[in-house]
Amino acid sequence: MELAVYQSNLPENIEDLSKFVLIGREKMTAVRAEIRAIDKLELAEEVRRQKLDEAQMISEAVLDAEVKIGTLTARIPKSVGGRPKETIFTAERSFEKPKAEVIKELGFNQPQIQRFEKLAQHPEIVEQAKAEARERDDIVSRSFVLQKIDEAKKPHIAQNSGNNEWYTPQEYIEAARAVMGGIDLDPASSDIANEVVGADTYYTAEMNGLKRLWNGRVWLNPPYAGELIPQFIDKLKNHVESGDIEQAIVLVNNATETAWFNSLIGIAAAVIFPKSRVKFYMPDGKTGAPLQGQAIIYIGDNPKRFMEIFSPFGWGAFLCGE
Repeated sequence: MELAVYQSNLPENIEDLSKFVLIGREKMTAVRAEIRAIDKLELAEEVRRQKLDEAQMISEAVLDAEVKIGTLTARIPKSVGGRPKETIFTAERSFEKPKAEVIKELGFNQPQIQRFEKLAQHPEIVEQAKAEARERDDIVSRSFVLQKIDEAKKPHIAQNSGNNEWYTPQEYIEAARAVMGGIDLDPASSDIANEVVGADTYYTAEMNGLKRLWNGRVWLNPPYAGELIPQFIDKLKNHVESGDIEQAIVLVNNATETAWFNSLIGIAAAVIFPKSRVKFYMPDGKTGAPLQGQAIIYIGDNPKRFMEIFSPFGWGAFLCGE
């Protein structure tokens, strides 16, 4: 089945759309692995460009297919019992089965279909997310689009549009080093900030860490602007799930109701909520604190050590996966 298509050329049959999505996901995993290998081997930029173009095309086509599936499944009745079977035509296909049964036959589960239907309700945000990913030479993901949808629906104080230069106090960096044994990478840093962080590798705003490989032991205090933080969390999640990142400690606002925060918690092993707002320092040396409290989140295999080291800063909990 050809994946490099535009939405107008996507399969019309819902079963074929489902196969398209499943095959596309497998293909995306393979292409992402190839891009990571290219980065590690430092191959020619044109080689990486070709693979990135392929990945962008596949990811957009799969996302469009998920939108189309969501549009179709939203029209399937939840139940057909107790009355004449309702005939719902979706892409020249009549369904006379309950929705849950149709979903199961397609190879998906209810939460997945709910996400597809959510995408289908916001096509303009889907297109905006694809365009933004292209502009920053990145690969659009469903989780990033869903985050943008949730942020658009629920504005919060965490949607900070002010200064992104909030540097972490030294005591938190020393604690992070004690937990992880060192910091290999800070992907959202500056020359000034790294004087304290001391990461082996760091990316400044000009270097754009969103376009670069993340690996090893990562410290992340992402930009606080509302349009940037979901992108950094999405990229962190991708590298954690691919095995590039061994451990990570993330310092963010405790925006527990936002999609990006819940996405971050979903891959975490422990969290600490400081007793008071963190007093960051600015490029001019002055200190300041955001309008809300923070959360320090640990990702990795040593949450006990994290809790031991960070518990003096506040209270926290070990987190359980699904």
